[in-house]
Amino acid sequence: MSNTFVDFVAGLWHNAPLIAAMAAILLTQALKVPIHFLLHRTWDLHKVVDAGGMPSSHAAGVMALTVALAYVVGPKSPTFATAVVFAAIVMYDAGGIRRHAGEHAVLLNRIAVEISRMNLSLEASATTEGERLKEILGHEPPEVVVGALIGVVVGIVFGKWWP
Repeated sequence: MSNTFVDFVAGLWHNAPLIAAMAAILLTQALKVPIHFLLHRTWDLHKVVDAGGMPSSHAAGVMALTVALAYVVGPKSPTFATAVVFAAIVMYDAGGIRRHAGEHAVLLNRIAVEISRMNLSLEASATTEGERLKEILGHEPPEVVVGALIGVVVGIVFGKWWP
């Protein structure tokens, strides 16, 4: 391997904000499985890759990135300021716009099923699973808050102690 590639990988490994964000995303995605089990008493390993649900990996990732950046570059840095704005936009989108899009998908899927039941023909019927709109796109506000809190803790840990 070339020295340049090794240096690149080593640079990524020592990038505390990047590692914090990735760790927070992986942690929250993994936590979705046992949390789903506690709430519904069924195991659903697909939750590891699903968007939406408790906790928000979007919120965790951007908060871990932002908090770790505060430690690495300082709160006066334009990079930190950019991360704060980015985190606010991502969390607003995850808990607002994307959640409403999921609610619209639920309604549209119900309408399509009802139309199908009334034996009306449609060119683009959404009655089969492959044609249904994805209904869980965003997060409820508590899911965003819990994800953000996990992100803050992960960001502190990596910002203070990552090599």
